[in-house]
Amino acid sequence: MSESALTTRDRLIGAARELFTTAGYHATTTPMLAKRAGVAEGTIYRHFPSKQALLNAAYREIQYWGAALARDAGTGTGRTVGERLGGLARQWLEIAERDPARIRLLLAWKNPGELDEASRTAAAEFRTALEHLIALGKQEGTVRAGVVELWTSVWLTLSTFATEKVATREWSAHHPHAAATLDAAWEAIAWRPIVMGGGAARASDPVGEVA
Repeated sequence: MSESALTTRDRLIGAARELFTTAGYHATTTPMLAKRAGVAEGTIYRHFPSKQALLNAAYREIQYWGAALARDAGTGTGRTVGERLGGLARQWLEIAERDPARIRLLLAWKNPGELDEASRTAAAEFRTALEHLIALGKQEGTVRAGVVELWTSVWLTLSTFATEKVATREWSAHHPHAAATLDAAWEAIAWRPIVMGGGAARASDPVGEVA
């Protein structure tokens, strides 16, 4: 594929990200996409067979990008999982401030029925990378005992709330409320000892089971 074709494809994907996450998938027409990308409507079909194919291409690209960010956060030594997750979430906030469409397509897409199998696989890769981080936290003793998938969902829900506030310009990436929300996301899954009758029980252990 020529450099000009790659550039056109990138413009179309950028237009798709922006319009699908603001106007919505169903309300976005191919003339709108073409206008935003600065191309003729027919150009879309030289790169993608349909609007849905364009959506899936944009979605897959973002999910694989998100998975790479999460994997990078999970590598290296010298930082706890809490620090790694916090760093990842703060990175999301910075991106939400600069490019809200990108982070919304990563974290808050609302039309799963439009996604194909390849897109679902990409989303699963992103989710798996996050779950790997949470599992590392369990291994190091900083994440509560319990199901990794649950704690991933809890942490991700609160972190996504913060990114959406930044994406809508209600908060800045460095707003105290954003920082407090990320702190709450970690505190919701972090291991904490509870003193019970002179002994310490893990906060995340089943009732009656003492560490």
